[in-house]
Amino acid sequence: MRFLVARTVTFRDREPWGENVDVSDEIRLVDARGNRLPKSLRAVATRWFQLQHGLQLLWKSRCYDAVAVGRHGVFLPILQRLFGIKRRVVMTDTEWPGTGTGLVNHAAGMSSAAICCNTRWELENLSRRFEIPKEKFRLVLMAFQRPDMREPRDEGYIFAGGDCGRDWNTFVEAVDGLPYEVRVFVTRTKLPRVPPNVTVAAVPRAEYYNQMAAASCVVVPTVHEQLRVTGTTTWINALGMGKVVIATDPCGAPDYMEQGVSGFYVGHGDMEALRRCIAKVMEDAELRKRVGQAARDRAWREFSPEAFRRQVLSLLDSVALRGGSFGAA
Repeated sequence: MRFLVARTVTFRDREPWGENVDVSDEIRLVDARGNRLPKSLRAVATRWFQLQHGLQLLWKSRCYDAVAVGRHGVFLPILQRLFGIKRRVVMTDTEWPGTGTGLVNHAAGMSSAAICCNTRWELENLSRRFEIPKEKFRLVLMAFQRPDMREPRDEGYIFAGGDCGRDWNTFVEAVDGLPYEVRVFVTRTKLPRVPPNVTVAAVPRAEYYNQMAAASCVVVPTVHEQLRVTGTTTWINALGMGKVVIATDPCGAPDYMEQGVSGFYVGHGDMEALRRCIAKVMEDAELRKRVGQAARDRAWREFSPEAFRRQVLSLLDSVALRGGSFGAA
């Protein structure tokens, strides 16, 4: 059997998938084109580029037994159903927008063979919001990115960064006055205020992960969103490097770390719990060493690029062999 898979937004790994697998780069075909446009036009243009991409995939996929698409392949299963094509489609990277009617996401989900979700919490929410049977969904943990991996060091400071869905208000209150250096890396957002022990900088991606690798712990303060878990890319890469992660996310973090064993998480907006957890980690070098090693071991075992590829290819094998009618999971 032959498969076509997407190099998508949250999985950019360029290592080969196997002799029977070809890769379609939706980052180049959709994201790169949309990012060249003014922000006011990107939402509409992205939908148009996604439709074009779906039509291209419709033609290209005729040579394959099954196809795994990313978030920008949302139109392929719909188009296949419209044209009466029964090739099986697995959807990955389902960070679907929760705005609008949701008709496109519903139609795509119902027309696909299976849908991969990165957390159990998102699985439940996407199933309910877009009225797609839960049986359609599979938990496939998001992979860390090998080019972002660094050898870990412990240089005594707290790392935090990222722009998407961050709760900087809670974070600033939690670290203000602590006897530790705090380094924050953002590019598009501003902190509500900058305490004396905090520095803020914008750096390229490579330096972002250099700084992460040298930190004593990585804090990922996120807001609670209705459909998705934010901050996953940051904490997954940190875990892959063997860093101690403290996330303000009790929804998605438990799928990637065991509390107090391979990471820590507290409730959204719980400043006092976050402050106590940071102090506990920073005051105990042996704890950091033990939890960091457990984090790295679990990451490379359960959500490495190899683990991700194995799960997606196993799913493609399964749905291709099953055959059957549209939407059968």
